Amino acid sequence: MPRLSLWNPVKGNDYNFIDRVVGEHIFAGGTGVHVHKYLGVHSEDDGKDPTRPNPNAGTNDEVFIQDLLFLENRDRKYDKNIYELRGQYNLGDNDAFDLTQFGMFLANDTLFFNFHIESMVEGLGRRLMPGDVLEIPHLRDDLLLGSDDAVNRFFVVTDASRPAEGYDPRWWPHLWRTKVGPISDSQEYRDILGTGEEETDLRNLISTYANEININDKILEQAERDVPYDPQYRDTTHLYFDEEVPDKPTVGLNFGGSDGQPINGLSIVGSGETFPTSGTSDGDFFLRTDFSPNRLFKKSGSRWLNVGTDERGTWSAANRILSTFINNDNTTTTSDGEAMEERVNLSKVVKPQTDN
Repeated sequence: MPRLSLWNPVKGNDYNFIDRVVGEHIFAGGTGVHVHKYLGVHSEDDGKDPTRPNPNAGTNDEVFIQDLLFLENRDRKYDKNIYELRGQYNLGDNDAFDLTQFGMFLANDTLFFNFHIESMVEGLGRRLMPGDVLEIPHLRDDLLLGSDDAVNRFFVVTDASRPAEGYDPRWWPHLWRTKVGPISDSQEYRDILGTGEEETDLRNLISTYANEININDKILEQAERDVPYDPQYRDTTHLYFDEEVPDKPTVGLNFGGSDGQPINGLSIVGSGETFPTSGTSDGDFFLRTDFSPNRLFKKSGSRWLNVGTDERGTWSAANRILSTFINNDNTTTTSDGEAMEERVNLSKVVKPQTDN
């Protein structure tokens, strides 16, 4: 009589029977899951940077790494076709606290889905992997306030493995477990969410980007009302300034020119980007508008003396130099005639150098 053993190195009829029963249970009791299959990356790198290889020079598939320095794939490419699978997970209340770590952490949006391996490979062509996006129709929110549209919940796979409960008595696995979390409005999911430029883009429905920008704009608008002028501005229009009195204490006040106007109610002869060549005399004031902020000049003989700066600029959330740097929309022309934007993202300017 042969010795009894449940282990069989060959997937025989017992395995097929158990696998078929498991698959029927998942299909009968599981929920529908729409899979956005991760394919690789969209990349225009030419391969000159060793940390960012050219995906077109080799195999651009699911295991390709776009940025070897940060070990990330920012420009992900997803299949245009949607694959439907059946999966199972345990429903839970969203007010559960995670007390297994120091402090208190909410683990509301982390789900664990179980899929039948054979059905998954048959429908998807491979196992689910980190980067795949799952769309859950049964979590559809069709009662959105202010909108007639209904939106499904989207989750991204962050980890995948075989669960302990997925093994049969003969030690063969039948289930594939995925850990998923909600996707974010980020560069990685542009293929799915869209850029937001089209009215029908999914990003316009599930992202809070537009609301956050609107809130920020309203805060800045209110700040400009509460602080109508630059904090450097000091109103001295109601004070008389006697130029003939020597060594006058100004007590931090900029007499004349802090508002772009001459002292003592005098008028300017004009404003512009260049000084007038005729029709002016000593003591005349001229406002140069090609400076930022505008500068007030007073004619003295053949010279124009800078006597003040218009400090009534609109309040901004940053200092003047930083604001002109961040909001720089200027273009410059290189020596070879190429026009390019002056503002360049740091990721395109500061690149890692190879240490040979």
